[in-house]
Amino acid sequence: MPRSKAGMIWHWKKRGLIYDDYDALYETYIKTMQCQHCQTEFTKNNCRCMDHNHTTGLFRKIVCHQCNSNDSYIRFPNGFTEQDRKEYHQEYRRANKQKKIEQNKEYWQANKEYSKEKIECDCGSIVSRMHIARHNRTKKHSNYKLNNFV
Repeated sequence: MPRSKAGMIWHWKKRGLIYDDYDALYETYIKTMQCQHCQTEFTKNNCRCMDHNHTTGLFRKIVCHQCNSNDSYIRFPNGFTEQDRKEYHQEYRRANKQKKIEQNKEYWQANKEYSKEKIECDCGSIVSRMHIARHNRTKKHSNYKLNNFV
């Protein structure tokens, strides 16, 4: 659904975009029909992105989704060759793979500590969280449930 001028400016401000004259920027945004980096023509209004520095909030360019998502136009301001593109994507995949490995290590370490945590069951047994499902099938737990919940 298309946004009004005020709605669009509000959205930019909410996202952290900083600019002196939002009205002039909006007019430029509406009139821009191609990516200011790769010159790809915009086919829909939602293909345009208001790229800005996320640290400072300052506006940079009106770009397509591809240029905005992979920031290649910042690293290669004069364009890039096919070799540059391959190297960039290899580096991107390598960095994200390492990042995912680190995130998984943190997740599993936290999960490991949590699952080893001892809890006291209502039947009086002390069990690790990892084994609570198995404990719930034991005779002691079943007898406790039968005697207390019938």
